[in-house]
Amino acid sequence: MWNSLFNRSGSDRAHAVPENPNAQTLVNKPFGERMLLKLDEIRWTARGAGSRLPVGALPQLGRIEDVLQPLLEHLVANPPNVDEEIAVQALVTDYLPTTLGAYIGLNRQFALAVGADGRTPGDELLDQLVTLANAAEDLGRAVYAHDGDQLKTQGRFLTTKFQQSDLAL
Repeated sequence: MWNSLFNRSGSDRAHAVPENPNAQTLVNKPFGERMLLKLDEIRWTARGAGSRLPVGALPQLGRIEDVLQPLLEHLVANPPNVDEEIAVQALVTDYLPTTLGAYIGLNRQFALAVGADGRTPGDELLDQLVTLANAAEDLGRAVYAHDGDQLKTQGRFLTTKFQQSDLAL
């Protein structure tokens, strides 16, 4: 009865975000490809939320995407080490979708309400997205720097292996 008075369905999925039609999360896909699929799901979630998100959210999500898309494409061809994989996976499969989903799941009136501190949940979302964008940039720099270090290590090995030392007769 109460549900019908307040125009609520029996399910909390009444305002569900449409699923990504391209999402094919297969366990046998390489890490980079799985993360690209997850990023695509996040993209679809944001699109599905549309006007429910605060005005600055989509540009911040775009900033994150601009960093993660090329990074994940790089990881398809250059698999990450364990530490990089854990950090990337946490960002793409936990931190970003949890932040976005928590806001989308809020009651619309509560999401727009100004709290005692003068901030709305939308302000909190924007702050968290800025933090995640900065984290994505730091993560990208770390992965690319690691690749550069590997190249330097290979260069030192080749120099030692193929250049004759002063001690050679």
